[in-house]
Amino acid sequence: MSISSLLVEEKKAMLFVEEARKKAEEILKEAKAEADKILKEVSDEEKIKEILERYEEELRREAEKIVERYRREVERIKSVPDELLEEASDMIVREVIDHKFRGG
Repeated sequence: MSISSLLVEEKKAMLFVEEARKKAEEILKEAKAEADKILKEVSDEEKIKEILERYEEELRREAEKIVERYRREVERIKSVPDELLEEASDMIVREVIDHKFRGG
C-alpha cells in the first residue's frame, strides 16, 4: 500500500470515528432527556403521594374529632334522666294533640 492509500484509509477511519462519536453523543443526549423525564415523573409521583398521605392524615384527624364529638353528645343524651325524657315526650304529645284539635 502506498502512503496516499494509507492517508485515504486514515481519513476514512477518522470520519467513521467522528460519525460514531456524533451518534454516541446524540444517543447520550436522548438518554439523558429520557432519564430526566423519568426522574421528573417519579419526583412528581412522590410529591403527589406525599400530598395524598398528608391529606389522608388530615381527614383521619378530622374524622376522629367528629367521632369524639358525637360520642360526647351520646354520653350527654344518655345522662339525661329518664323522667325528663318522659316529661319532654309527654309535652310534645300534648302540643301535637292541642295543635291538631285547634284546627292546625
